[in-house]
Amino acid sequence: MGFQEVHREEVLGNDQVREVLLQIGKSQNLIQLLEPLNDSSPVQKMIDRQNGKGGLAHVGLRVKSAQEAYKYLSENGFRLIDAGPRPGSRGTTVFFVHPKSREDQPFGVLYEIVEDPNDKLEQD
Repeated sequence: MGFQEVHREEVLGNDQVREVLLQIGKSQNLIQLLEPLNDSSPVQKMIDRQNGKGGLAHVGLRVKSAQEAYKYLSENGFRLIDAGPRPGSRGTTVFFVHPKSREDQPFGVLYEIVEDPNDKLEQD
């Protein structure tokens, strides 16, 4: 399909996954494939809840500043999973937004907020 592997890493800590990042064409957009490393991995727990089926684990959104995004979302009542931005793979800074952050309109999917120091996002 024209995807090119650009990164492979085992992410330990609370995540406990093997990740592979695939670049979509020549864009900056990536697809992240995750494989749980053990039964305590949140990805394995998601697979177990879905009776052994994989699926969409989360959607990642790139931001210029994870700290600013975290502050904005926490001040506006979003339910954040992490106590603050934390190290992610490839030197990124990440945090997760719970799918049920907005009880009146649940997202239906987990969101990962990602700050990549190597991204060249346009300045506002």
